Parts: sequence; C-alpha cells; structure tokens
Amino acid sequence: MITACSSQEEGPEAAVKEFISAMYNGDVDKVTGLLYFPQEKNASDMISVEGMVKSKMKLAIDQAVEYGKEHGGVDKIECTLVNYTNEEKTEAKVQAITYFKDGTKDEGKGTNLVKVDGKWLIAFKI
Repeated sequence: MITACSSQEEGPEAAVKEFISAMYNGDVDKVTGLLYFPQEKNASDMISVEGMVKSKMKLAIDQAVEYGKEHGGVDKIECTLVNYTNEEKTEAKVQAITYFKDGTKDEGKGTNLVKVDGKWLIAFKI
C-alpha cells in the first residue's frame, strides 16, 4: 500500500492519510489514537466514551477492510483540498481520495482536523 505519508509536522494531510491507511489496514488502535476527543467532560466520562468509540470504530474499520479487499487493496491516498478553518491554522478540513488497485476510488466527505500539542488529529464529535 502506498500512502505517501510522512511526519505529522507536514500538516493535516499526513494525518488524514495515516488515518485512512489505518482504517483500511484494520488498525483499531492507530485509528482511535488519531482521534481528538474534546476535553469538555471529566476524566472518568472520557475513559468510558473512548472505550465506546473504540468499539463502534471497530465496526467501521471492519467494513473498510472488507471494502478494501473487494477492490484489490489500496493503491494510493491523495489529498485534493486542504481548507484551514481558523486564522491560527489549528483547524482544517481535508478532502482526500482513496484509489484502489481495481481502479475504483472513494472521494469521501472530507475530514475535520484539529492541531493539539503540535499534532494533527481527527476532530471527533461526541
């Protein structure tokens, strides 16, 4: 699988590519590790929410793995549009296309990200 990913320093595109790649590879821990959970709730609530999200993400990841297999696997992931949504450039929406080896592609709906402590994470709404 080719994703052309590099370090998180390169911007939100790398985080989106890493996230999509992890989805199609079935890596639940990597996927959930790339999610940002707003710190609006207390710590004990967040632990249970993260566990629930991990469980639900497993279902979505299993579907992604199956979809990828049906189309011969991922050929490449390409970011086509990056839109920073605040002046500080700590929030962004990234449009990516996943190309599969059988020639099909998935253009997705766009991914919202937030930069936290220098790392781009997928913005997850609770």
